[in-house]
Amino acid sequence: MTISSLVDRFGVSVSILRKATDTKDSSGGRVETWARSSTLTGFLQVRANADTVAGGAERSTQTATIYFQGKPTIRVRDRISYGSTIYEVSSVRVPDERPLSDALCYTIVEATEVFG
Repeated sequence: MTISSLVDRFGVSVSILRKATDTKDSSGGRVETWARSSTLTGFLQVRANADTVAGGAERSTQTATIYFQGKPTIRVRDRISYGSTIYEVSSVRVPDERPLSDALCYTIVEATEVFG
């Protein structure tokens, strides 16, 4: 099966979130807001679960690979929202840098679940 047929058959709707603001609050803590940049259809595969410690608490974190047709505008550190799960993009690549008009052109996004 090609990536295109996987996206057509098993694709899910995801929202691409881009950082809208990045400020500090009165106590010096970081405050970020995110705004929807676009909504795309992609083939999402959860690759692994890992137990990590963040803020003194153990959390089960997912990593995922998401395949999109063509070359959508997705950047490292954008966020992807799927259902109640938010992933932060850690890498974006286009195999062999295929041209956008190529029927086999697709984009692979690696992402890790974030909390908060």
